[in-house]
Amino acid sequence: MAFKIIDYYPKFDENTKILLNTSDLVFAPTATSDFLISAVASNINKVDKLLDLGCGNGIVGIALSKFNKANKIYCSDISIEAVKIADLNIKLNNCVGEVIKSNIFSNWDGYKFDIIVDDISGISEQVAKLSSWFENVPCDAGIDGTANIEKVLNEARYFLNKNGKIFFPVISLSNTNKILDIANKNFKNLKKISHNQWFLPKELSSNLTLLEKLKKDGCIDYCQKFGELICWTDIYSAN
Repeated sequence: MAFKIIDYYPKFDENTKILLNTSDLVFAPTATSDFLISAVASNINKVDKLLDLGCGNGIVGIALSKFNKANKIYCSDISIEAVKIADLNIKLNNCVGEVIKSNIFSNWDGYKFDIIVDDISGISEQVAKLSSWFENVPCDAGIDGTANIEKVLNEARYFLNKNGKIFFPVISLSNTNKILDIANKNFKNLKKISHNQWFLPKELSSNLTLLEKLKKDGCIDYCQKFGELICWTDIYSAN
């Protein structure tokens, strides 16, 4: 597997350079990753153990480690390619960490974390099929984008220390009401800590008939502004 190394500067602190091995088979850093990094870094003090769930190339955990927010980061992904790259990137950036292949929490039995950060893709599969972003990386989140986040939220509390928190994105290209209902059933305290709007790319917005049907069925949401389709990503914390 051939890797390419890139320089990445998180918006939370653009003076911090992170070196990343990348691959066509693993997501490059996304806008959602950057939203997560900024939101988590702004809302936690330094903790002992932090889990980057659905780590991809490891950028979220690595960035939070570089910002001195965790003594040790733990990363996992269902993709063996992602696991290999994340492990290389942790070492490349001199972070203290551990990486394992896991389908959500399947291989984390016996572990407890102070912070869990969920960066598993959560958009409608019907939308993902239209995006070049998912050309080499599958999206298995279901028609309403909730299949993975539902599992995460239903199981996360069993892997959190007392007073531990989970941070997760809620993207409007999914059934946001369903996700928040699940979160409220599993946690006493749910708080929106970040709101980020963005224009839907042309490769998606040009499929208006499909988008309108998905919105009517409650699978996604969006609004129109200045003749463009607007979506949003909210970051939540829960404990």
